[in-house]
Amino acid sequence: MKDFFSETFMLESPLAVELYEKHAKSMPIFDYHCHLSAKEIYEDKVFSSLGGLWFDHDHYKWRLIRAFGTDEKNVTGNGDIYDKYLAFVDTLPYAVGNPVLHWTYCELKDVFGITEPLTRESAKRIWDKANADISQKRLSPRKMLAFYNVKGLCTTEDASADLSYHKKLKDEWPECKVIPAWRPDKILGVNSYKFIPELKALSLICGPINSYEDLKKSLVKRMNDFLEHGCVASDHDLNAFKFSLVNDKEMDEIFKKAVSLKAVTEEEAASWKCTLLVFLYSEYHKRNWAVELHAGCNRDQNMKMVKAVGEACGYDSPGDNEMALPLGQLFNHLEENGILSKSILFSLNPKDLWTLASLCYTFHEEGIRGKMQLGAAWWMQDHKKGMIDHMDALANTGLLGTFIGMLTDSRSFLSYSRHDYFRRILCTYLASYVEKGEYPYAGNIKKLTEDICYNNVIKYLFG
Repeated sequence: MKDFFSETFMLESPLAVELYEKHAKSMPIFDYHCHLSAKEIYEDKVFSSLGGLWFDHDHYKWRLIRAFGTDEKNVTGNGDIYDKYLAFVDTLPYAVGNPVLHWTYCELKDVFGITEPLTRESAKRIWDKANADISQKRLSPRKMLAFYNVKGLCTTEDASADLSYHKKLKDEWPECKVIPAWRPDKILGVNSYKFIPELKALSLICGPINSYEDLKKSLVKRMNDFLEHGCVASDHDLNAFKFSLVNDKEMDEIFKKAVSLKAVTEEEAASWKCTLLVFLYSEYHKRNWAVELHAGCNRDQNMKMVKAVGEACGYDSPGDNEMALPLGQLFNHLEENGILSKSILFSLNPKDLWTLASLCYTFHEEGIRGKMQLGAAWWMQDHKKGMIDHMDALANTGLLGTFIGMLTDSRSFLSYSRHDYFRRILCTYLASYVEKGEYPYAGNIKKLTEDICYNNVIKYLFG
């Protein structure tokens, strides 16, 4: 029996150990999709405690603690931070097989050198040791990013976002690229309650927006602002997407309905999203931006709790909307018009993996390796099985060696331990093909390991 969380954790063969130790472990990180705050990185305040690091932003942990029957005051509420910590400690022994269990020990070992099991008996000891390290080492956002060897990251920003902290970081902290990724979802959701507030926020920056044409000009202005701040990627939530194009006159009519607070039909909302997305793709193509498309998520499923604690607090789940046909139609239209940008397809529903992997290889471009990417196992698929299933789909349908690798999609500065978790699983996966006699280029497997960990994403985004 293996010891828990030994140096060979998740490494299941001598070759896997070699790939990890010599070719994966020390590779830098570029996190091409996360929800960290540029403001927090710039201000660089020392973290308050292990509790703050673990529970201020981590909905993965919140979901497990709630599922254990814990009162919300000790999840996101006003409970004492140590009580929240103990609630998590009590939950962990029941999380067999869950990645949160593994991530917890990754974080404790990587950052604090703690390897003993986290139990009620050891809880105070571990709490005190971690908090002493935070205080003595003055652990802060920038120190954490430097510790994990993060060379760059893309924060997720609304079209109206204040980019001043990105500029300050560029000028004052060149060690890590902190660049904005453009996410205009609030404008694409014309029938959402977020549309009008975002429109007003845009108008304060760009001037009056009284028509669809004005809106397009405002979006172009903001895309140029993002580009000046180093943006290389856009990001879209595409749940319930339908390929349905209308002309600019019809788009203006939908716009006028929305701003006059008249009801926009589902058909009109679908046409608005699709038509505006095509326009945006034309602009992305001009700027050589990659497009991250996140599909298959039903958000805010438990409205009672969303109203009580807010959005992005752990109340989303996979959706089962049709994606293959409408995405294929979208890409075909973009390709025919010469505006299909590099695209990264994510789905929260594992049923879409093989379909989207195959769809990626239906579109290509000379000179770009892996132009259309099957995005890394995402969110609720971000676990050992999800990662292996993702790599299986990619390996069996296309070129695993061009995969751009792991991202965090996280609001937590400790989440970079997940890159190490991914790299261990990757090394075992790649080594298995050599060991089974199914891959003849044993020397090349070392290069592929390094490429998937870091090199591919840099080449993909920056050329």
